Amino acid sequence: MKPLDHTDLESAFLPPDCLMFSDLIARLSEDNTLKPERVRDMTSGLKRVAKALARPVSDLPADTRWLQPRLNNVAPAALGISRKSWQNILSDARAAMAHFGIVGTRQRHFRDLTPEWQEMWRNLLDAKDPTLAALRRFVHFLSGQGVDPNTVTDAHARDYLDAVTLNEISKDPETAYRAAVNNWNLARKRILGWPDITLTLESRQKVIILPDETYLESFHVDLDALMERMAHPDPLDPRGYQRALRPQTLFHYRRQIIRFAAELVHAGIAPEDIQNVSVLIDPAMAEKGLRHMLAGNGNETNRFIADMAGLLRNLARVLNADDDVREHLAGLAKRLKVPAQKGMTRKNRDRLRVLQDPQKLRQLLLLPELLFKGGRAAQRPYSRALACEDALAIGILLYCPVRAKNLSGIHLEKHIQRPGDGRAFLVFNDEDTKTKQPIEFEIPQDVVRMIDQHLAARSPEMCPKGTPWLFPRRDGTGHITTDEISSRIRRRILRETGIEMNAHLFRHLAVMLWLNANPSSYEAARRLLGHSDVSHTLNLYSGMETQSAMSAFSEMVASTKATLT
Repeated sequence: MKPLDHTDLESAFLPPDCLMFSDLIARLSEDNTLKPERVRDMTSGLKRVAKALARPVSDLPADTRWLQPRLNNVAPAALGISRKSWQNILSDARAAMAHFGIVGTRQRHFRDLTPEWQEMWRNLLDAKDPTLAALRRFVHFLSGQGVDPNTVTDAHARDYLDAVTLNEISKDPETAYRAAVNNWNLARKRILGWPDITLTLESRQKVIILPDETYLESFHVDLDALMERMAHPDPLDPRGYQRALRPQTLFHYRRQIIRFAAELVHAGIAPEDIQNVSVLIDPAMAEKGLRHMLAGNGNETNRFIADMAGLLRNLARVLNADDDVREHLAGLAKRLKVPAQKGMTRKNRDRLRVLQDPQKLRQLLLLPELLFKGGRAAQRPYSRALACEDALAIGILLYCPVRAKNLSGIHLEKHIQRPGDGRAFLVFNDEDTKTKQPIEFEIPQDVVRMIDQHLAARSPEMCPKGTPWLFPRRDGTGHITTDEISSRIRRRILRETGIEMNAHLFRHLAVMLWLNANPSSYEAARRLLGHSDVSHTLNLYSGMETQSAMSAFSEMVASTKATLT
């Protein structure tokens, strides 16, 4: 048996006598009670599970609680096997564990604690206080880490949070951590002999937005008037917004303004001194609030602080502030500005790189049709309709790379236009899109057929008959949320293909495929995505042709080498 290092947070919750997969394999090889074929299958199951988790069998604990969250993250398709094959592998591995008595979840035992912690735990049990239940796992963690009860610190508590998060023991590690710390402090007051140590918790929120009644009525009236002005701007006002801001943008701006007022109060400004919004753009006030924000972030700017400074600069223009005020705020915004992101994030580049493999790309391109056929063959009506709906979402994104918000809100009458000649178009007008740019795609005939077949068969499992949304809520009163359709797409693609793909990544994929076929054709890419300015498209995707250029260069070198040898 491999000795466990319980100072390693990944093994912090394993029992002291935990076996490794290598121990099971060794015992199977010496077991005469099983047929050779069964030993072979069990051994194979253990080895293949270890391979799927990318760990050697000597470093893979045979503990169901430790294994389960990690096995949940395995996508069979990414291993090149079917879900049925993966289930068989798991069945053989679990059978091997069960054969040696490893079944279910082993509870933490009193005898696992060190003598010092056993005494503490006896005192707690004698108190019969059910409100201290969250201490159980925390105490076993501290004991396993070799921490003496009288030397517990905040650092140990934070290690506990890291261990709970790493091992996916709780769906909400932060809540489990806070409950453990609060229980510890309660035990200090209630349990005889408990260490006289108080653990501290950081505030969940660095700055608490203060209640509305904190500020004068005049501030709220002025803020409402400002929101109304930005919702319905004067087109002839050279200093105001030229077009109405969307409700979502106004909601965000309102929260930012109230948040900055709270920053000023926390910085020492009396709430009654904040009589209106114009107070916030006073250069001295603006600088005081921004300095308070910087102090809370290690005196460094970030995206949030930069956005706040930019909003103050813009408010100075909208509120017709004097030129020197506007100049001062513009200077603050410039100094706090963070560099604009150039290109895609590393995570998105890594995910797109997988799709440069022709086999992986083929899997994704064929998925809608295969998923639709498989869904229609499903026995449960709801499962069938859900699979077909996911197939439609993926199929539409492959040919029409719209934003997830537009996808989730497709209205069958407003957004799908059929001119009467058998064709169908996905149409979004300027009021529908983020950039106020109208976009239009012709929907391929195979996707149109899937839409028609799904609409004819989706009721009543998915929604009431006559529901006008392509992706409706179950009650038919509206469309599903952006988050819901995005998470469904991600889960479905991962399960079926093993590819990490979210709804927004389809837009990046579209540009990658387009630029590979049409290098430097950024204006067409801009129109494809509905960007308002080609510079944004260039900033995101400039250099995406590098991969194809490098491949062509490698082929040229290889070809030249062949001609010279």
